[in-house]
Amino acid sequence: MESNNKLAVLDRKIPLRAFPEQDLNKVLLMDFMPYLTRLLSLTDEVSANRLEVALPAIKEQCWGMGFVEIKKMFEMYVDNKLSVQPIPNYFDRILFGKIVKSYQQQKPKVIHKEKLIEVKEETKKEIMEGACERIFKQFKEQGKITDACNHVYDYLFDLGKLPTSALYKDLIFGKAKLIARSEAMKQAGESLEMHRKLKATLESINTDKSKSVSIAKRLVLEEYFGKIEKL
Repeated sequence: MESNNKLAVLDRKIPLRAFPEQDLNKVLLMDFMPYLTRLLSLTDEVSANRLEVALPAIKEQCWGMGFVEIKKMFEMYVDNKLSVQPIPNYFDRILFGKIVKSYQQQKPKVIHKEKLIEVKEETKKEIMEGACERIFKQFKEQGKITDACNHVYDYLFDLGKLPTSALYKDLIFGKAKLIARSEAMKQAGESLEMHRKLKATLESINTDKSKSVSIAKRLVLEEYFGKIEKL
């Protein structure tokens, strides 16, 4: 039963800083030291004394680690998986420092989910601001927007920079629908086949609002950028 309790203590993942000082010292001396003695084959008295001297450094250098991870670190050292060459039947505080440093260098960096979200949001902001600048530059140079700009409209709308009035939207959408029909008619030629295509296009404009919506968003942006240019 006592052996199982010791095993349970060394299999806990909570960091050393979560242990009360007195309890931690007891675990290090009574549980961890015998484990490490067996793992590193520290059979002579000199090695045992060196290990006892080195133990306090564990509280300093492994403060945020749990015993499970600390055990893994020493097992990697014994299995020659760290950049520190294993030395049979030997251990001291200097060697311990090298083991910890090597392990931390090889340990994958963990980025918390919250940090990833923050990075993604910051990257998205940079991309969208760059897109806004590019579309605005095109408008200033050409007096109109010719590139796809739905994403820019959506970004600025979410920021509260564009009109939200239902009446304004209806007026803009009506204008966009007329432009869509006009553009379709300009593209049609004199042939019967082209007129059939035109009829189909005009019918699709009435049923599928996506083209008119894109034009409407472009019109809103042109009006918005026009006001900014006059400032």
